[in-house]
Amino acid sequence: MTERPMLEVEHASVSFGGLRALKDVSIQAQECRVTALIGPNGAGKSTLLGAVSGFTRLDEGRVTFRGQDITGMRPHEGIGVGLARTFQDLEVMQRLTVAENVLLGFPHQPAERISRLLFTPWVANREHRRNVQRTVDLLHHVGLLERADTLASDLSYGEQKLLVVARLLATGADMLMLDEPGAGLPDVNLHQIGSVLREAVADGKTVLLVDHNMDLIMNYADHVTVLHHGQVIASGTPAQIQADQSVIDVYFSRSHTTEEATDAS
Repeated sequence: MTERPMLEVEHASVSFGGLRALKDVSIQAQECRVTALIGPNGAGKSTLLGAVSGFTRLDEGRVTFRGQDITGMRPHEGIGVGLARTFQDLEVMQRLTVAENVLLGFPHQPAERISRLLFTPWVANREHRRNVQRTVDLLHHVGLLERADTLASDLSYGEQKLLVVARLLATGADMLMLDEPGAGLPDVNLHQIGSVLREAVADGKTVLLVDHNMDLIMNYADHVTVLHHGQVIASGTPAQIQADQSVIDVYFSRSHTTEEATDAS
């Protein structure tokens, strides 16, 4: 019996003016797996992530999550169904501490309802203490506990990326979608993020990962889908993708050429 995918995108098409960003794209993400989307710049990866999370409207196609049609879902409704995502921009609150940034990730904050603060303050206090303890646990999990009282602006770029992942985990969402978490990271931070994602999967989470960093993808993903010019050109295990000639021609060879040009400059 074939497992039903947690997430399924069917025949998705998106246009921006005269630009066709996605053309009849279908992907699946199985539960408790890391599914990666790769492809050259402009391939449609972030557009697809936006379509799943409600930030981009489909012209055609549909998105289902746990068998429920969520096509056209509004972005703020994502947490309610169990979806949360990050963006390419860090979106870290620079003037808040590391711990305060993570605390912002918890849904249903005690202070969101004035009536609770006025009439049942002990409940609000209890929930706040619980969130503080969960923040401590998450910061320990991503290796930032010693930086808990540090302003986010004082973190290194790699540490800020880890902070974004910790805040994503704080949402409690069952499916975590990350857009370029490995971009520009040194190996030590890269493998920290990869390890955190694998541990999240071991804890029952499902991950949809968009990234250009092949070390992150090949070492930590279970399944890889390759986009090129808004279309799927290959899908399989990391080993299968590395050996696929069409992928080598349009992506791996291009990535290698770009790295050589960068090294020579």
